[in-house]
Amino acid sequence: MIFGKKGDDAVRNKLSAAPAPYGQIALRLHELVSEIAPALEPIVRWGLPFYVKDGNDICYIKPDKEYVVFGFGEVVNPAFEEGAHMHPVAWTISSLDEATEQKIRALVQKAAG
Repeated sequence: MIFGKKGDDAVRNKLSAAPAPYGQIALRLHELVSEIAPALEPIVRWGLPFYVKDGNDICYIKPDKEYVVFGFGEVVNPAFEEGAHMHPVAWTISSLDEATEQKIRALVQKAAG
């Protein structure tokens, strides 16, 4: 069972409380995830916005005072590479540009697929 505050408003409220400019970056990431994978359920749990599908954590956003962490659940890690010995599950983001947004789009599409 998932405990926490569910829904778009709960996530937006949590992210908008982050210091500038990272609150704005976090809100943009929320918009991207919502646009790319509208079937994912947004929920605030353990103080972090998560995006859930069928009870599994797909991705999350963790704003900080110096960056935003954007990560994926280990089970549905879209950056997994067969044969690799290390697999990234989270990235720190200090700003967003078109190229970064495109990379995030591709990862979310793969993870939510």
